[in-house]
Amino acid sequence: MRRRLGRVVAAGAAGCLAAAGPCLAATAAAPAALTAPAPDAPARTPPAPIAAPASTLVARGPVVGVVEGRQLMKDCRPWSPRGLSFFGRIAPSDKPLKPDAAAARAAFSAWTVDAVKALGGDTLRLQVGLPFLDPKSPEYEAAYLDEVRDAATLARKAGLVVILSLQWERRTNVEPTEMTPQASALRAWERLAPAFATDLGVAFELFNEPAGKPSPGAGQWEAWRAGHQAIVDDLRGRGVRNLLIVDGTNGARLLAGAPALRDPLGQLAYAVHPYFKEDMRSPPEWEARFGAFAQEHPVVVTEWSHTAAQCAVADAGTVSTFFDWLAARRIGLIGYGADERNGGRLLRTVDGRFGVTSYRGGACTGPDTGPGEQMQRLFAFLAQADARMTPLDLQRCPRR
Repeated sequence: MRRRLGRVVAAGAAGCLAAAGPCLAATAAAPAALTAPAPDAPARTPPAPIAAPASTLVARGPVVGVVEGRQLMKDCRPWSPRGLSFFGRIAPSDKPLKPDAAAARAAFSAWTVDAVKALGGDTLRLQVGLPFLDPKSPEYEAAYLDEVRDAATLARKAGLVVILSLQWERRTNVEPTEMTPQASALRAWERLAPAFATDLGVAFELFNEPAGKPSPGAGQWEAWRAGHQAIVDDLRGRGVRNLLIVDGTNGARLLAGAPALRDPLGQLAYAVHPYFKEDMRSPPEWEARFGAFAQEHPVVVTEWSHTAAQCAVADAGTVSTFFDWLAARRIGLIGYGADERNGGRLLRTVDGRFGVTSYRGGACTGPDTGPGEQMQRLFAFLAQADARMTPLDLQRCPRR
């Protein structure tokens, strides 16, 4: 179905791959500005049906899901997610953080929503800290859920889709206890999911960047499968209907060869983080690692960006090629780094206002260089492509 639905777009995007950028350039709008401010999971008793807590997120904005196991949709139209990822709520307000994460936490406000919209996005991905949500963790803090809920509400009131991504890595300033989803991640979702189960515009990215080798063996894939399947089974057993997103192994760099996951609701998508490296910087490598998989499964790039340090591996032209490759396949992208200092890799602060970074003139390094302008063009292209698609049958669409 994904191939059939994508024919209209693929025909229009074919010229992009042949000419490294003209198709996306043709859709560009003037840059917007805004005011700155492992082992298998242990056997468990069947989960109890979900009982909504006293304070749940009331559905606001669009509903998202998957149709027939292949096509992502938003409000019953084919959908290519596009937006920004933020880590400004990765830990409770009273927890010590390293300077970059502390600055992001202090800056998190309405400007994050404005930043998403300035780039033409419709999705805000919010990283949330696993150790603060697991009731058995020594770092657990009950009030943290309210901070996460408030951040999600901010985005939902603005009409954005929200992706909650469970983050275990060291940016939480807590030493990791799990590098693939296991018992702690499962307990964290048991705590987190009920607060958002009434809003199908909030998707759950179950475990950010599961660790693993670049060439996984059967044991690595089985740990990946078992950990994610345990969470899927538990949430569905509790009546949670939200879209679930599963990152590939090897730090979300690989989906090819992934064993099948079962979801009785068919509301399962997959994610990759294809940061450029020596083995991930050309169309054949993207195709081999996740492109062929995306022909039969809904796939989103839920985290990607490009820094000056990566220019030795992949220059500005590679960014154009990558975005054209995504556009031709209608694979959505969530940009990373907007809440780094001074707008990070995507935005720049000038006289209290933000503008997008760019690679104008082909320069890959410099004070204002970055993929922001090209990302803005990709988002515009994907939005226009989605708008041209035929609406889906209402009977097949997830309902509130």
